Amino acid sequence: MEDLRLKDLEQLAKLDPNNNKTRKGLSAKISDHVKFPLTQTEYTKLLLDSEHQRDVETTQTLAQKILAKSAEVNDLVAKLPGMNRTRQMQMERINEFIDSNHDVTRKLEEAYLVAKDRREEVRVALGETTCLALGVEEDT
Repeated sequence: MEDLRLKDLEQLAKLDPNNNKTRKGLSAKISDHVKFPLTQTEYTKLLLDSEHQRDVETTQTLAQKILAKSAEVNDLVAKLPGMNRTRQMQMERINEFIDSNHDVTRKLEEAYLVAKDRREEVRVALGETTCLALGVEEDT
């Protein structure tokens, strides 16, 4: 929100800019705590003070929200796995995962070759059985 300049405030107040005298017939106080502005200068000061107070309250509220969110983020980060490990420990753990991955890959490739050989054996046996059942000779 942009700050209002003195001229803008004067226009908003709709007061005569040359009249800084207190108007007669108006009471300056309703109670001991509330004072109404009676001149343009007092009104301008009141507007600036209220705007400043609003800005202070907004800033304090935003700062509290930021601190609360920051604390939440810190808690979430602290709960991440591995946060209690040093960089060296994390690198060792990563290397263990890589080695384990290579072992599993080798086992998978071996299982694939065994399955491929078995599939070929089954095809041959199925072909022979089918030819024998139908009484047909197999072409080779």
